[in-house]
Amino acid sequence: MNLLARYNRITVISTLFILLLAAVGYYFLLHYVLINQLDEALKVEEVEIQDHIKRFNKLPEATVYKDQRIAFQETDQSVTRSFTSLQVFEPDENELEPSRRLVFPVEVNGKKYIASVTKSGEGTEQLVLIILFTTLTLIALLMVILFFANRFLMKKLWQPFRNTLSSIKEFNLTSPVNIPIQKTNITEFSELNESIRQMSQKVLKDYRSLKDFTDHASHEMQTPLAIINSKLDVLIQEPELSEKSMHQIQGIYDAIEKMSRLSTSLLLLTRIENNQFHETQPIKFDGLLNEKIVEWQEWIAARNLRIATKLEPLEVSMNKELAEVLIGNLFRNAISHSSGENILIQTGKHRLTISNPGKRSLDKEKIFDRFYKSDESEGSGLGLAIIQQICTHNNFRVRYEFGDGMHHFSVYFNN
Repeated sequence: MNLLARYNRITVISTLFILLLAAVGYYFLLHYVLINQLDEALKVEEVEIQDHIKRFNKLPEATVYKDQRIAFQETDQSVTRSFTSLQVFEPDENELEPSRRLVFPVEVNGKKYIASVTKSGEGTEQLVLIILFTTLTLIALLMVILFFANRFLMKKLWQPFRNTLSSIKEFNLTSPVNIPIQKTNITEFSELNESIRQMSQKVLKDYRSLKDFTDHASHEMQTPLAIINSKLDVLIQEPELSEKSMHQIQGIYDAIEKMSRLSTSLLLLTRIENNQFHETQPIKFDGLLNEKIVEWQEWIAARNLRIATKLEPLEVSMNKELAEVLIGNLFRNAISHSSGENILIQTGKHRLTISNPGKRSLDKEKIFDRFYKSDESEGSGLGLAIIQQICTHNNFRVRYEFGDGMHHFSVYFNN
């Protein structure tokens, strides 16, 4: 649930609860006030009856009107003055009507009487219901107005935030354009936009600096390595070199080759992390695998290996260079670390698996970490890390399993 919907729900529910609570309280308060008014009218009648008795020394006539009744009843018991609410049958309407009665004692010529004055409360009840209905109607109308006001006005108020959020989603490090910020007169959104603008500028600056550094570092590292390599080519042709010197030169060759591979691998990881491989196209993995098998046939034969394939059509949309690196690293890993003769390559629906013989399981938690190597490995420890980074970049999954004396490396494609 988004913030606006949550805010509207809380506002509407809390407002409805408060207004209904206020309406109930208002009903009882109004009812109490109107009952008090009836009681005051009854008190007036009581005073008039007492005045009539004092003046004429006799009881006034009992009366029966539509909205008022006065009755007297002789008694020899003490009477307590009291107000009561009751239902009185109205013959003309043939129904019970809500009424209010005042009972009080009077005395005439030494005789005691119970005087009762009853006033109809029908008008009062109708007035309460009319006022209550009007109040509830106003509450309903207010709720409708509040709902649409929150829905449209709040949506308009939050529009600058939505525009900023949309700009952030479309932000791309490979593009030199800063995040476009819409001007707003809301202080909080203005501060947010300014913070995002400063942050995006710093991120772009850092990204460009890192990109320039990796490009220059790669070039500067490869240049001296190439010079050393060419010098060694000249040196190894000297006729007076001893066999010991030849072995030392070969060691230097191997070290230079390893350093070159390490530099290339680190540069590739950095480029992948910086999202510099954003061009994609459909890649037929079954055809690409067959090409790699032919390309590396001499190396495979030199290690006395046999390649078995179960290739089904497999097409994946991704960067072509990364696809070749992915297959190349999986292939190289299987060939370099195979303890047997048979390597199996399989493709299925959204899946590529390369299996090679092994003596024991590797550490699943660390196998894709950078510079992690098993005891038998002589590589740089970056091949599987590059595979992991390519899969992360493309939202693929890579998985390692060991079973039946075989290492199984599988890549699951999401497209």
